[in-house]
Amino acid sequence: MILVLASIIAVFLAGSTCGIFAMLVIGIHAEERRVMRSRSHPSRTDSSRAGAVSRRLLTTRTCDEAPTRVPAGR
Repeated sequence: MILVLASIIAVFLAGSTCGIFAMLVIGIHAEERRVMRSRSHPSRTDSSRAGAVSRRLLTTRTCDEAPTRVPAGR
């Protein structure tokens, strides 16, 4: 019984991981298509939700690019 339960959990986790990876790949391709379209049509700047999520997930920031924090007023 424990082996069956462990197998079900493993299949669920593997499916979830593959689903997240697939959405990330779809978002990357959507963002690439958007950038290519915006080069040929400068007025278009629309972004898909998958593109925005993948951009947010894959964005790297340095200390220079990070937004400044407002100190707490205590």
